[in-house]
Amino acid sequence: AACTPASPGYYVDTNGSTTQTPCGLGTWNNMTGQAACTPASPGYYVDTNGSTSQTPCGLGTWNNLTGQTYCTNASAGYYVDTNGSTTQTPCDAGTYNPSNGSNSSADCSDVPAGSFSGPGASTPIPCSIGTWQDQAGQSSCTNASAGYYVDTNGSTSQTPCGLGTWNNMTGQAACTPASPGYYVDTNGSTTQTPCGLGTWNNMTGQAACTPASPGYYVDTNGST
Repeated sequence: AACTPASPGYYVDTNGSTTQTPCGLGTWNNMTGQAACTPASPGYYVDTNGSTSQTPCGLGTWNNLTGQTYCTNASAGYYVDTNGSTTQTPCDAGTYNPSNGSNSSADCSDVPAGSFSGPGASTPIPCSIGTWQDQAGQSSCTNASAGYYVDTNGSTSQTPCGLGTWNNMTGQAACTPASPGYYVDTNGSTTQTPCGLGTWNNMTGQAACTPASPGYYVDTNGST
């Protein structure tokens, strides 16, 4: 009597067999008379025994290995918008996505003003001290200008140096008090001004200098 070919979804890998064996999880075949089953391809899975087909990963899921029994949800900050995917796609810089298993770039939202993000972000990153951003959907923050400062995280604005203070560098978290013998009489200053002839001061952070008293004189600039 003739022998019977193994059915699709089954295999026989020994001579003289009286039974056929179902393809295991993660494997399949769709032909008769097979001695082995085929591992599921990357982007596909097999979650039943004796399968005659493999199933593509659905939207929002992926895998990049063979012989898998399931697919992996897209990570937060990523999405998968095609079936049978072997990769996940990062949200663009300037956007974020806190959810797993997203299936569309529409799930990526602009980061709010005062924050930024790189590709694949799951949360906005607040602008650090010394930087700011007044627009949504940005991939970086802006250094505070010279004459300005930012002393909080997540700021949407920069603050001008007040009277009696100044700075001449960008990205600063504070301004510098005017030195003794100097003054700053404008907001947002990048310089301090020496006290003129006939005037003086001996304290920091002054917005003006003091005229010499009766019986005294000042014959140098920047006098303390």
